[in-house]
Amino acid sequence: MIEFGAVYYDGRTSARTVVNVRGLAHSLHITGANVNIEVPLTGIRVDARVGDIQRTLDLPGGAQLKTDDHGALAALFPRANRFEAWVQMLERQWGYALAAVVLTAVFTWWCVVYGLPLAATAIAHTVPRGIEAKLGEQTLATIDKSLCDPTRLAAERIEAVRKRFDTLTAGLNDGFAYRLEFRSCKQIGPNAFALPGGAILVVDDLVKLAQNDQQIAAVLAHEIGHVHNQHGLRMALQGAGVAALIAALAGDAVTMTKVAVALPTMLLQSGYSRAFETEADTYAFQRMKAVGLSPEYFADIMVLLEKHREHAAGTKEQGKDATSAGAPGTLDYLSTHPATAERIQRARDYR
Repeated sequence: MIEFGAVYYDGRTSARTVVNVRGLAHSLHITGANVNIEVPLTGIRVDARVGDIQRTLDLPGGAQLKTDDHGALAALFPRANRFEAWVQMLERQWGYALAAVVLTAVFTWWCVVYGLPLAATAIAHTVPRGIEAKLGEQTLATIDKSLCDPTRLAAERIEAVRKRFDTLTAGLNDGFAYRLEFRSCKQIGPNAFALPGGAILVVDDLVKLAQNDQQIAAVLAHEIGHVHNQHGLRMALQGAGVAALIAALAGDAVTMTKVAVALPTMLLQSGYSRAFETEADTYAFQRMKAVGLSPEYFADIMVLLEKHREHAAGTKEQGKDATSAGAPGTLDYLSTHPATAERIQRARDYR
């Protein structure tokens, strides 16, 4: 028989009673002043041992026992004791501890680099189109508030670009409400952005830089590829982390729209990943071919954007004044779209 001393709390008052506890075959017999109860072992939960700190036994009905007789508890609850002994053994082994740190670091890296993108991709497909469109609207509102002014392009010029856009989006039937937005954004420079849900923002300076409407259509095809593959939503989910993923899975529209606050910054400063850009380029080439446009136009506009960037960088270095899109410090299209030479070659080689 195993006996040990403990302090008993009935779970209803703060009164403490010193008791004697006897371990029987399948129960504990607890006796003390005004206490005489028997509790089945299967109904008792014992907390884990931490050094020599007093331990708690949770009894049915909210009552508790507190004792520091670790030996008696080890004998009465051997299954829990084996687990605790294993944990304590690991805690004393520096090699195991170091391995655990390394494994934790590797797992964290995998989650950030691969796990979170995979989760974002899977969950993006479950987000209702209405919520995705709302995220795009909120993102556009943020851009309008802090970065852009209404377009200064002539109505005829806008209409010509819209016709190209309508040709590219005709018959897609992929669930997105595609629409084109024009803005004057001097701090951004020649650029275009695909927003979640179907809106595509074109900066005036991009239209002015292009030599023809086919080149503008090539950029639009690329941005349509971003919308079609939900790159904006997936990037927003990855950037916001696990909380946003869970909110998206639950269909929480309020939480999802809060992600829009950070999305413009991600689009402007970090841009899409190389994998996203390659995927959008491939979609653009396929779509251009489908409507009778050569991917060469994509290569041509990329060359113009590269020259623009080089000119802007040279102007900044020389300390000279520059006007409109060429102003030092502006964000051009290629600043958020890496590996320009490789992409130009892919467009020229595409068949």
